[in-house]
Amino acid sequence: MKIYSFKCPACGYESKHTVGTPDMDQILTDVNNDFAQYRLFVCRKELTLVHADVLDAHFDNKCPSDKSELEPIDDPEHVKCPRCGNELKVEDIKPLAASDGSAE
Repeated sequence: MKIYSFKCPACGYESKHTVGTPDMDQILTDVNNDFAQYRLFVCRKELTLVHADVLDAHFDNKCPSDKSELEPIDDPEHVKCPRCGNELKVEDIKPLAASDGSAE
């Protein structure tokens, strides 16, 4: 799983989202009910980015706040601002445990 920080230098929009699976060794099987796959979407009505577990039984491809249709984002590294349309500055955030070995 990756955590991305999105910032727009033009309008000041900021958000952080998780994308991918929680465990890289995780596999989807018929009995693995805990499997999760987070994807990034844009909610055009709310003008915001949203992440959701697409394998969740309650996922209906709707924005959680207003129930409008979500648009999938295929490449989280290259995203346009949902508010002003300019290119967002994207940063891949490293979790503290993985980035600092001295914490053990």
